[in-house]
Amino acid sequence: MNNKAKYAKAKFSDVFKYSFGGLGSNLAFILVMSYLTFFYTDIFGIDTMVVSGLMLVSRFIDAFTDPLMGMLGDHTRSKFGRFRPWIIFGAPVLGFLIFLLFTAPNLSPDMKVVYAYVVYIAYSLASTVVNIPYHSLTPVMSQDPDQRTVIVSWKQGMGTVSQFIITIMALPLVEAFGGGKQGWAVYGALIGILTTVSFWVCAWGGKPYDKCEETAQGGKQSFNMLKDLQLLIKNKPMLMLMIAFGTDVLANATYSAVNMYYFKYVLHREDLVPMVASAILFAGIVSIPLLPFLTKWLGKKKLYWLGSCFSIIPLAVTLFIREPSVMILMTTMAVFGFISKIPSNLGWAMLPECSDYAEWKFGRRADGLMSSSLTFINKFGMAIGGFIASFFLGLVGFVANQEQPEAVLNMIVFLRFGMPILGYIASLISMAFYEITNEKYNEIRKDLDERAASQTK
Repeated sequence: MNNKAKYAKAKFSDVFKYSFGGLGSNLAFILVMSYLTFFYTDIFGIDTMVVSGLMLVSRFIDAFTDPLMGMLGDHTRSKFGRFRPWIIFGAPVLGFLIFLLFTAPNLSPDMKVVYAYVVYIAYSLASTVVNIPYHSLTPVMSQDPDQRTVIVSWKQGMGTVSQFIITIMALPLVEAFGGGKQGWAVYGALIGILTTVSFWVCAWGGKPYDKCEETAQGGKQSFNMLKDLQLLIKNKPMLMLMIAFGTDVLANATYSAVNMYYFKYVLHREDLVPMVASAILFAGIVSIPLLPFLTKWLGKKKLYWLGSCFSIIPLAVTLFIREPSVMILMTTMAVFGFISKIPSNLGWAMLPECSDYAEWKFGRRADGLMSSSLTFINKFGMAIGGFIASFFLGLVGFVANQEQPEAVLNMIVFLRFGMPILGYIASLISMAFYEITNEKYNEIRKDLDERAASQTK
């Protein structure tokens, strides 16, 4: 373990400031995942099938823009660094678009659809511009594998603050701000401001580490899209991580998209939304500080697999009890919150390993491209989850703000608990083919260190 002594590490104060990116990133992500479908159908008055189409269209655009943003970040050279300028100047644009996303102007039915498409796609592009550089900074800030896990834990820890602000405080604050369209607009503005400031603090923390260095040959790397993409396409661990992480996100996005419908139409207990969200949140908080210790004990691959596997159990219990008691629901969701937080956090901690694998295998790093790939699959899973929820609710005849027929109620329950189970099963299969074990990574790291040592001689 002597090699660890020479790994460049980040100062704790900088890690703390950088972790505010987790606050900004998750504020928008959780808000959109948890409430946008409900906002569009029950507040703005858009048909569920239109919402599902919007989610799909935006992801086709992301399929091109996310990898492009990753490569742009890798090849950016400025006085602010490679990744920070995108965060600094993109954050206020993203914040403003979050406000517009939850603003419901008085428009004709057709213009409502146009407004939703324009604003959501613009929001998605702004999110790409800011979030991919933010995630790309993790391997830049520290070369130490253990500290990278700690950095991710801090990022995700800040994400739990976002979860509190969104899942627990959203509905009470919307009501406090006047309810309905006005309440959602004011709340959207608040989240937009918090998002902007959080990303600025994050960029401040990354300042000492985001440097524009010359290549080993003494010149700048040329921009070659096809050559860069090969670092991803031929990177088997990264592809397996993308599938596993994406299906986990899909699982969470599907149940989040129908969560409000479940409490409103199945249980007729919207007042339980903050209570259950609190159980999930605080159980998840408990698991975050355990992450560095569990990864050292079990290894990231095995821990990810176990986390996905055991996340299925509380979902299965609740699936077969359509209208559980408050105690059963709180208990199963707390258990789910604790377990499911592990794979959702580990994906980002495993990302730098895949970047190291690319450097080891192909002689080149692509931190921005790797981050963009996981960010894209994150958004793709979120959108597919939202699409599945909207599409299948529309398919069985859901109509907002009225009593629902039995077919709709059964579909809501299945989407809330059954569909996530299928997502986690797919994740288990994919992670079985992820080849970077602790032993393999030690081999990769040793080889990279030896190469670096030989180049300095």
